[in-house]
Amino acid sequence: MSKFKTQAPVVHIPSFSTYDIEIADLRHLVEGIGAKLPIGMLDSHYYYTDLEGWGKVLWDLVFNSNLYKPDQFDCDNYALKAMSRCAEIYGMNTLAMVIGDIPSGRHAFNMLFHGDGFMLWEPNAGFPYAGIPFEIGENGYILDQVIV
Repeated sequence: MSKFKTQAPVVHIPSFSTYDIEIADLRHLVEGIGAKLPIGMLDSHYYYTDLEGWGKVLWDLVFNSNLYKPDQFDCDNYALKAMSRCAEIYGMNTLAMVIGDIPSGRHAFNMLFHGDGFMLWEPNAGFPYAGIPFEIGENGYILDQVIV
């Protein structure tokens, strides 16, 4: 018999305010910035936080670049991982996956809704703009399709 027992790690979730927006209102805002919704929207309510709240969450949604493997785990996987972790751990489903372009070519990244608008997020720590939210169009990031 073992002399020790294992225990799941304690995850400390920071305190922040959350809000919700209905599907029609968020769809209108997403389409208003020129983004396409290739698969529509799947939830009836979307949950988000303000910029202060995102500041407490985003640190956990940038991932080590050593995960990168061409085609096996690349930009779309980083964006999906950030999107899924945000919903699972923090209860917010407004960190969308974006397919668009950056100066080096086609790319996937994230977009967050903060109540007053949207900001972009690069989840791969290997990119120069990772870990710092920025405005749409900054740093050469151009959005095309949004999966939210």
